[in-house]
Amino acid sequence: MLLTAVIAVLLAMPIRQALTQKRGRDWVVSQNGHVSFSYKYNSTTRQWVHEATLPYPRWLIDAMGIDFFTSVDTVVLDNKEVVDLSPLVDLHNLRCLGIYIEIKQGLDFSPLSELPHLQSLHLDYTGISSDELERVRALLPYVRVQSAGHPDS
Repeated sequence: MLLTAVIAVLLAMPIRQALTQKRGRDWVVSQNGHVSFSYKYNSTTRQWVHEATLPYPRWLIDAMGIDFFTSVDTVVLDNKEVVDLSPLVDLHNLRCLGIYIEIKQGLDFSPLSELPHLQSLHLDYTGISSDELERVRALLPYVRVQSAGHPDS
């Protein structure tokens, strides 16, 4: 019984993380958004390797779910007006977020401050004002916030 308890405790955290990430991915899908996984991104070369594969058998990935083996690296929201960003907190390892569609006036960007690995935020076709963009940049000082309609500062 002790061995079973130890195994259960060791598996609890990865399973919880996988289920949480799946919930975040499901929200992105409900927004008709797109996700890219970290195993396809080479951080050394800063290039996407589209032919990359996970080093696990396909049957195991299918049985347990991809969220158990890799993390979501990038999310693109480009289909529905963005009215809430809080579900993205479930994507704990998110590195890059692109929003390429209108956003709700006064959208709360504060949930993004809970993403410790977020490095870049791209806001194009959002209708965001210069003042709001500066507030987002102040809220996320370690994130490169870019918008095609506004110059970098």
